[in-house]
Amino acid sequence: MSQIEPLAELVKSQTISQKVSKDGVATRFLRFPLGYETIGLLPLERLVEVIKVSPKAILPIPRVPHYLLGITNRRGEAIWLVDLLYLMGATHLSQRELVPEVCMAILVQGEEQAIGLLVEQVSSIEVYDLKNLQPFPSQILPAKLLACLEGYFIDAQGNTLALLNVDTIIQAVENLEQMIL
Repeated sequence: MSQIEPLAELVKSQTISQKVSKDGVATRFLRFPLGYETIGLLPLERLVEVIKVSPKAILPIPRVPHYLLGITNRRGEAIWLVDLLYLMGATHLSQRELVPEVCMAILVQGEEQAIGLLVEQVSSIEVYDLKNLQPFPSQILPAKLLACLEGYFIDAQGNTLALLNVDTIIQAVENLEQMIL
């Protein structure tokens, strides 16, 4: 069970309208599963590309944090892959009972190169008003996890939609990359 699963229960009782208000700003997001009941969102303007990646094609790198699975090749460029589910508190990809033959890497642009956020699938593109973004209660989630999330929305079906803080994830990978080189 993910560390953010209790949050889904906490916020189910709240009803937040996701319609874009007349003076609000419509923002488009890529939607993908982050756990059993939690869904992730990534602002579309941060998206470079979504690519298919076989877990067998990931080259592990020794002595890096467990959230970094390794690198994969994208048109001759080495791309760091982050196990996004593991970062959110799930079991590491290498220890999951059911590992899909193909995962999706959501590529976001770092300072020097693209970084892949590995998820099992992507669902859709959705529009939400940033005025409806709610902060995560700090007493529910660990500080390390809170740093990776900007807040959450509740969709019309009552699902928790966690908005990723892409900059924090990119910074963690780039800081590590500088230490290795």
